[in-house]
Amino acid sequence: MKKYFTILVVPFLFFGCTKDYVTGKSTLNVYSLNSDITLGNDVMKQQLAELKKADKKVDMDADPVEFKRVRSIVNRITPHTHLPNLPYEVHLAGVDIVNAWCAPGGKVMVYTGLWEPRKGLVQKGNEDELAAVLSHEIAHATARHVTENISRITTIQMAGVVASAAISQAGSAAASNTFGEVFTNGLNVYVPFYSRKSETEADAIGIMYMASAGYNPQAVVNLWERAAKESKSDQTSIYASHPANGARAAALKKLLPQAMEIYQAAIKKKPNKKSARL
Repeated sequence: MKKYFTILVVPFLFFGCTKDYVTGKSTLNVYSLNSDITLGNDVMKQQLAELKKADKKVDMDADPVEFKRVRSIVNRITPHTHLPNLPYEVHLAGVDIVNAWCAPGGKVMVYTGLWEPRKGLVQKGNEDELAAVLSHEIAHATARHVTENISRITTIQMAGVVASAAISQAGSAAASNTFGEVFTNGLNVYVPFYSRKSETEADAIGIMYMASAGYNPQAVVNLWERAAKESKSDQTSIYASHPANGARAAALKKLLPQAMEIYQAAIKKKPNKKSARL
């Protein structure tokens, strides 16, 4: 049995290791990049179907000003990411939840509660702050945190089987460990959950993405310093699954000098109008 187990495991470890597109280092991920895209398509398809049910009455992409703003920001950030050619897609849901997410493969969902006046995280109309949140979420996709997490939490013996199942069924047990669901006002809304390590990494990647795209990285520090002054315990909010706001702001502040150099270089360049592709 021990010999058989070794024969089974060694090939899996070999083929399960892949290059991290952000760090360039080897990482355990049993998914291909195309599988990330397939999983993201499934997650977004299910979420859109849920939100479009007649009894939900959720406005999808209904605010032309904010929807255009969100799409424009994502369209401006993605060329500066490690995976600029992912099939990025953006939607805006009229849901009072302080959150946004980017599923594997570049599928972006923003909930309008993100800039809700009373408990929102982003000041409405502040594109730098919105870019900070979206850059962070996109970083989760480019760092492939979802499929890395599924690969990590699944036992070696079962990983190949579960990985295949997770692709064909986005609601599988493995995927559910990363993409949770929030039930509020009768809605079934996805809210992703990541490890603190993944959140910290996405912060570090995201601040550089937004700076490269010409958004002022000071905004992300301001955002989390402001959030640190408020006590949040709402399980449906972005605060529930993220690192402590004060510690987060402090960590981002350490990265600010480097990000500001990138930002200053970006804004000195001649504006390059890109045709919308989302």
